[in-house]
Amino acid sequence: MARKKSAAKKAREEAAKLESDKGAQETPKPIQEVVSPVENDPAESSDESSEEEDEYGELLTENVELLIKKVMETLKTDPKKLLDPESKFFQEDDSSSGKKSKDKPIYLKDYHRMNLLSGDYKNLEDENSNEYGTVDGEKPYVVTEREERNKLLDDIKSAFNGDEEDDDEDGDGFLKKKDNATTRTETEKSIPLPDPTKGADEFLSAFLDNQAWIPKKDDKVINLDQIDNDDEQAFDDAVEDLERAYNFRFEDPNSASIVSYARTQASLRRGKTNSRKRARDKKNAIKEQEKHETEQALKKKKTSKVNKVMDRLAKIKEAVGEDISDETIEKVFGDSLLNDDFDDADWDGKMAEIFNEQYYDAEMTKPEWDEDDEIMADYHKEKEDEEVVDEDAEIDENEDDEQLDAQAPPKKKSKKDQLKEKKSAKKEKKTLKEKAEKIVEANKTRLLDEVEEERGRNKQDDPNRFRYREVSPESFGLSTREIFLADDLELNKFISIKKFAPYKPKEAALKDKRKFTKKKHLQQWRREVFSNKEGPEKQKEEGDDEIWIPIEEESRSRK
Repeated sequence: MARKKSAAKKAREEAAKLESDKGAQETPKPIQEVVSPVENDPAESSDESSEEEDEYGELLTENVELLIKKVMETLKTDPKKLLDPESKFFQEDDSSSGKKSKDKPIYLKDYHRMNLLSGDYKNLEDENSNEYGTVDGEKPYVVTEREERNKLLDDIKSAFNGDEEDDDEDGDGFLKKKDNATTRTETEKSIPLPDPTKGADEFLSAFLDNQAWIPKKDDKVINLDQIDNDDEQAFDDAVEDLERAYNFRFEDPNSASIVSYARTQASLRRGKTNSRKRARDKKNAIKEQEKHETEQALKKKKTSKVNKVMDRLAKIKEAVGEDISDETIEKVFGDSLLNDDFDDADWDGKMAEIFNEQYYDAEMTKPEWDEDDEIMADYHKEKEDEEVVDEDAEIDENEDDEQLDAQAPPKKKSKKDQLKEKKSAKKEKKTLKEKAEKIVEANKTRLLDEVEEERGRNKQDDPNRFRYREVSPESFGLSTREIFLADDLELNKFISIKKFAPYKPKEAALKDKRKFTKKKHLQQWRREVFSNKEGPEKQKEEGDDEIWIPIEEESRSRK
């Protein structure tokens, strides 16, 4: 199979043909003449028509600056010189001020043509033919693979070394003072310019000398387009927020946010309390609160009643005097001392009871003599007359003493007497308080009912209060003796517990009573139990109010 010719051999054959045609003495044309521009190229025409702008003033050399300064001085000193056409400040220099010739593009075909015409392809063939030992002069696959592997290993090593150096630099530079050399270079980079408000000419000359309009490497670049873009983005965001708020104005504002709740011990396990237990606890709490409120109200009620009873006892003692005992007062007035309203009629009636003759007779009892004992009767009669006379005399003397005491000036009491009176008053008040507390404590249930009535409650409203039912004792025609002497089984035969125990309406109870109290039913039961239709017979020496229970049957059953 014939091998394909390489590009180098083809080039050599073409070059040999050209040499044989033109001859050995013919020299190749210059490259500029061979490389002819491609006509009607739009990219090239656009490049030729466009001119490069000198943005940073590269054409402004030192010579040009000196000439500009010279022109400025001439403007100040002799401006007419500028009008002279022979005076020239700038010389036209194509090499310095002219535009650089723009290189035209070289394509691959032009490059191969240049190599063939100049004969450089021979040197390239000699250099490339022996480097890798390939026919076409290209790198073999093994060499390219080895180079790529070595390059990859070198990149990995350099990356590791760079990370270690960065870590060392970070650790060494922690809390270190900045080097003065770096600050010095920064200050050197910054160009000092004079204040333009103070000296405009000095500022202009310094600005031109230092070429301050050319941006430096570390200068801050302000991108005005980016600022405008940021403003537009902020405006667009505000518009979107407004539209969203208007469109979703009727929805929940927190609907978009996902709320998460942390787990607690109460939510992880089921509690021991259920709905029934919570209801019971709530009910018990309400009961405890009502009980506490009732106790507080009862305490206040007791205090007010004790004060009221003390005042009334003091008034009664003052009206009655010391002759009447406290027991008599408590006996007569009793629970009426606790009443809020005390009428005058009640007061008069109670006072009349206290001063009644029976209370006087109960307190001062006199001996009674028989009518047959005339001597002792006459003696006591005379003695009573003498006592009456003595009492009248004492009354007259007391009246005289009272008149004298009223006329005499009041004597000033000593401190000892005052202290005694104070102690006696204190003691009397204490005794009154004890009696009042005793009376109030005896009527505690009455006060509790009043407190519940004031709080708007009634006995029937309380679900925990036991409801009593009025029942009458019923023996169903049996006597006490028969009930005691009969056994439980025998009594159950007469009437069962189911009939006897439950509460029944009045009509049903009367019906059962008529049924079980029939004479025939009673006689039959007595005959079966006591073997006598009239009932059990009395034993000897057994009284009417006694019931002797025989124990003969019990002893026999034990045997």
